[in-house]
Amino acid sequence: MRRIAVLTGTRADYGLLRGLLRAIDADPDLELQIIATGTHLLDAFGRTETEIVADGFRVAASVPIWSATDSALGVAADVGAALPIFAEALATLDPDVLVVLGDRLEAFAATTAATILSVPVAHIHGGELTEGAMDDALRHSITKMAYLHFTSTEDHRRRVIQLGEDPDRVSFHGAPIVDALNAIELLPRADVESRFGIRLPEPTALVTFHPAVMDVAAPEALLDELLAGLLAVDGLHVVITGSNSDIGTADVRRRIEEFVASHPDRVDFVESFGQVGYLSTMSASALVVGNSSSTVLEAPVLGVPSVLIGDRQKGRPLARSVVIPHPERGAIADAVREALHAPAPNDRVAIFGTPGFASRTAQYLRDAVIPRPPRKKFHDLEENTRHER
Repeated sequence: MRRIAVLTGTRADYGLLRGLLRAIDADPDLELQIIATGTHLLDAFGRTETEIVADGFRVAASVPIWSATDSALGVAADVGAALPIFAEALATLDPDVLVVLGDRLEAFAATTAATILSVPVAHIHGGELTEGAMDDALRHSITKMAYLHFTSTEDHRRRVIQLGEDPDRVSFHGAPIVDALNAIELLPRADVESRFGIRLPEPTALVTFHPAVMDVAAPEALLDELLAGLLAVDGLHVVITGSNSDIGTADVRRRIEEFVASHPDRVDFVESFGQVGYLSTMSASALVVGNSSSTVLEAPVLGVPSVLIGDRQKGRPLARSVVIPHPERGAIADAVREALHAPAPNDRVAIFGTPGFASRTAQYLRDAVIPRPPRKKFHDLEENTRHER
């Protein structure tokens, strides 16, 4: 039986990984080992490890890595301290492969530990670009340490190969969110309002904002412009979610708390919806606003217009329903008004593949030859070009 460890560090990546976890767990030839870390284990972020257990999964290892700091120096120290903690967990679990998704610091730290221990890594969502954050450097670093790659588009697959990865180990399996949206049963508007104690009048904007240290402006300045722009739109109700545990998150969260408290008639706050709650709220909203990846992934697939703020998602493929204003309150307000009056899209985004990511990936993890140690040879594009000539 092949042991598959899957790392999850936030409510967001767990929502994307849930289908794959179920597919692995249901395969008699695979043993699922869930490693919960990051904000899953923090009360301030809703302690969402409980959602994993509530879904019927067993957490094989809980790995606390974040301290109370959100300064760059403190986060760097946390990442360094996380390496031996992840290494100990991996040594105990002894998986045949570690699955990580995306580009967050916990994924980088766990992948580094796995590389040192010669544990093969399978990376989901490699080859993507987010130029307004440090995520690019982390994502591409994970790609170079990973042995297997499951990309969300064909363009991303080509980019991973461009980074020197063997095409035989790089598969376009589509985006996990396509599976989730295909299988999910969204809650009716009234159920969302009663379950989370919020209001969803017409029009409502669902807002998520995360600090990004390499964005076009300081996170607090961008957030101030965003919130002022939202207030400038007459009749707009706002539902805000909690931000990630990124560098600078304390100041962002403080500003959000003050904004919510100052405008109780127009603003509701929910720390963590969970995937079903978040997507149901999105479906019931007139638009999505902020710098979360949901503005360019989930919203276009659901057919909900979105207003993307700043450069945090710059480089990702964008649907026509995504509006990117100058990050200034007047331009943001105009973009929100434009999105509210835009005609509904005729079709849903198809660039992220078709449903079946979970089954395709679980089968690949079961059947692929995965050596240990995972020795790799650099795939040179120039050499291939010479051979073709």
